[in-house]
Amino acid sequence: MNQNNALWICAILTATIIALLVSLDKILFPFFMGLVGAYAFNYFVTAMNRRGISRGIGSAIIILGVLISLGVLIVVFLPLVQSELFILASKMPTVIESWVNLMRPLLEKSADEFGTPLPSDIKAQVTSHMGDIINWSIKLLTNMLNNGLALANTLSLTILTPVIMFYLLKDWPKLVASIEQNVPHKYQQDVLYYAEKVNSTLSAYVRGQAFVCLILMVLYSLSLWLIGVQHGFFLGIITGFMSFIPYVGMLTGLLATLAVSLANFESWGQILMILITFVSIGAIEGNVLAPRLIGEKVGLHPVWIIFALLASATWFGFLGVLVALPLAAIIGVIVRVVLQWYRSSSVYQSPTTPSLSNDI
Repeated sequence: MNQNNALWICAILTATIIALLVSLDKILFPFFMGLVGAYAFNYFVTAMNRRGISRGIGSAIIILGVLISLGVLIVVFLPLVQSELFILASKMPTVIESWVNLMRPLLEKSADEFGTPLPSDIKAQVTSHMGDIINWSIKLLTNMLNNGLALANTLSLTILTPVIMFYLLKDWPKLVASIEQNVPHKYQQDVLYYAEKVNSTLSAYVRGQAFVCLILMVLYSLSLWLIGVQHGFFLGIITGFMSFIPYVGMLTGLLATLAVSLANFESWGQILMILITFVSIGAIEGNVLAPRLIGEKVGLHPVWIIFALLASATWFGFLGVLVALPLAAIIGVIVRVVLQWYRSSSVYQSPTTPSLSNDI
């Protein structure tokens, strides 16, 4: 078989694999998450294995911890939000009336000078729309908790992902060795070298992201507890934990915290403090924690991180948001490798021709 035929075969196989993956995209999510989880937790299983614990037992310990965390999230968080939404629905008319009374002088002045709606009209409109939003939210959560089919699908996804993660974790060294053995001997050294660079970059990302989430859990939980938000410590932990999903974690935590605060309404000062807290911690995360603990370790500029998030979300939706930074890190390594090759090539190092400005 000549080289051209081999290239054609490789191209056909690659196209076939891509087409197969696209056709199975609806069932790939648990496999993808299992692979990501296995990669992320392989360090801990390997560390336990060095201390005499078999990879099977170590993998089981990790999976048990993951299942307990998911169980706490499902059993505690969703019913908590549902109950707070019920309380919020009953107290919302009082909250809206308090807000209208607080803003009444400004609203009346605006109505006289600019013809904007009167406070009574604003109160009626906000009450109507807010009631619809709360009722829809309660209905959605109730259906999620009571709908047998949806619950079964969620549980199957929740169970299937840890099972896949367990087998990948247990056999991770064998899988890596199998891939290495099938790399052509001619390119094996180069492939392993660049694979190690990608692995070190991704490892730095995982460690940095875990450290960021841990710091955010402490900041959010302590801040919300000091503000006096009911269930503030738990809400802060959930917000920090979900911050591994850029922007989504902070937005979800903010909405849940506002819902709890409004349901147990004390003052508008607390609402203002919640907004200041989330904006401040978000600014610390975006300008200090993420660039220093993630961006610098994986060699990514903050602008490139923002672009990667937006582009990946546009192309792949929610899944793209999850994988944006790891993919950006891998692409960054590939770009640096290509630039290194280019700068060592004869094209870059060849003598430059005199510019026209030097001849004038």
